[in-house]
Amino acid sequence: MTTLARRDDAVLARGFTEWCAHRWPDAGYVIARLDRPRSGWTNETLLVTLRDRAAREQRLVVRLPPAVPTWPVYDLGAQARVLGALAKSAVPVPDVVAYEASDGWIGAAFLVMSHAPGRPGAEAPALDKWVTESAPDVQHALHAGFVDMLATIHSVDWVAGDLVGAVRGGERSLAHEVGWWVDYVEWAGDGDPTAALAEAAAWCASTIPETEPPASLCWGDARLGNVMFADDRSVAAVLDWEQATIGPAELDLAWYLSLDDLTTHFVKRTVPGFLTRSELVTRYEAALGRSVCDLEWHEIFALVRSTAINERQARLAAESGVAYPGVAGDDNPVLEIIGARIRAFAGDR
Repeated sequence: MTTLARRDDAVLARGFTEWCAHRWPDAGYVIARLDRPRSGWTNETLLVTLRDRAAREQRLVVRLPPAVPTWPVYDLGAQARVLGALAKSAVPVPDVVAYEASDGWIGAAFLVMSHAPGRPGAEAPALDKWVTESAPDVQHALHAGFVDMLATIHSVDWVAGDLVGAVRGGERSLAHEVGWWVDYVEWAGDGDPTAALAEAAAWCASTIPETEPPASLCWGDARLGNVMFADDRSVAAVLDWEQATIGPAELDLAWYLSLDDLTTHFVKRTVPGFLTRSELVTRYEAALGRSVCDLEWHEIFALVRSTAINERQARLAAESGVAYPGVAGDDNPVLEIIGARIRAFAGDR
């Protein structure tokens, strides 16, 4: 599959080698290998193997902004601060090796992290043999561990972690978050967004729940695909914090539930040993220490957010003439699902 425009690997390798010589002048690092472990739509990620003068090797992950923007602003410095705060918590994350704000080395700012061990979680677990060929109790343990880790993230003391002002949001920030996404829909559509999507975003803005629980550090992209798992199926590392915010923990829980529902809808199968929805919510609430609020509304909001991102990426792909697994505009089947859920929500009130 052809991907969106990306930077030249030879240019990146040369610039990163020069940066390494500047940062570690005595190591004599050379790049033994440079890979792109993911195709990437919202960022460029490089897996770099460095070799020093003593022939010792280490692997690093280098994150760059995408060459074609999915976000109005891509703040790698904020990601570094989130990872730094989480490094002091019970959430396993890659170590921050360096954040380079200058674009003079490789044409963009970049974040250098340790390489997280483990096996990446699947985007569609029901299609992943590593999951489906495991015994049901092993499947259950994997899923339960993910749910517990989500609650652990939401229990992190983000104030003590010096994240106030580092990322978007804060206490009583839901209205601001909804407003940000209403603006994003307009921006992502280059001023001409799909009408049904803009209307759904406006609906979210007009129906913001009155109850807003205490704010948590939110992952922003809570999916099994953003987790590295150990051989025993425990969580080895939690990745991809580019959408991190401070706000209701329901933002993350609803994101996971709504996208999991979509995956089930389209692949038409589930993992037998995974928790049911009610079991998942009950376990999550017990781990978090409170009941969740307005989950149905938050799931609709999550679908609007994920569809807005898809809209942006699909438009960029179409303009560039490259393949993309989603579609923009009225042909996106998720818009019908959002509309049905809005109608059902309104009918239940």
